[in-house]
Amino acid sequence: MSHTPIPHVLITGASGRLGRAATHALLTLLPRTHVHALVRRPDAAALLRSEGVDARLADYDDPGSLASALRGVDRLLFVSSPVLEPAVRTRQHVAVLAAAAHLEHIVYTSVHGADHDPAHAATEVALRERGDGATVLRNGFYTEPFVAAALREAEAEEAAISSATSARALATASIADLAEAAARALVGVPGRQRLELRGPAWTYDELARLLGARVGRPIRHRAVPAVQLGPLGPLHVAAAAGALATETGDLEELLGRRPRGIAEVLAATATPATP
Repeated sequence: MSHTPIPHVLITGASGRLGRAATHALLTLLPRTHVHALVRRPDAAALLRSEGVDARLADYDDPGSLASALRGVDRLLFVSSPVLEPAVRTRQHVAVLAAAAHLEHIVYTSVHGADHDPAHAATEVALRERGDGATVLRNGFYTEPFVAAALREAEAEEAAISSATSARALATASIADLAEAAARALVGVPGRQRLELRGPAWTYDELARLLGARVGRPIRHRAVPAVQLGPLGPLHVAAAAGALATETGDLEELLGRRPRGIAEVLAATATPATP
């Protein structure tokens, strides 16, 4: 009887929030000796190595280092670059895909609405040309930043949380679920080339009720201009337009269970430290 070899996998961005969580998820699915992590900084590599993970140093602007990091690897979990400048991110992605051209499979963490992001869109086009050799995960926006911002407000004396969503729903997803889904897609390659990963939809009215139960007093939900909401403002605008409201079944399919909802994410979120 023949046995399918256990793949050696590499994850990029292994020191970031998603990458670190996905690394730990992979360690539950594969032997530790088959999980390899790519990072840019020696301190990040040292931390991973202290946890028994094979950490490899490489820089997206150094093709030689990427080739070395991918040596002996069969599959790549390509966590998209955190760089915001589209031209720089596109250049970095092109470098990674060139170095990984020989791999049997690449799983790429894209984003909801990637068609409107030049770097993500270009990367998805390049990966489509690989056919069955690539899987694109269009990750929903993280639930955690919304919860953390609301919790900070709820802990303040005003006892209110703010939004500019026009009471529309947000189908976001937890980082832990997205990380586990990426790990599972890498190990047990899905039959489809692109999946839309979103969790259960929620509203700010629902979040206000949950926060009130947590802090032991009523929490109001008030509407404010998006410009008052900092980095989350543009996502509130998108939510108000209905662009973030649609749930999908892809995340549940990959996980084999219902994804975490807003209540579960809130329960797992620590209370902000008092300044």
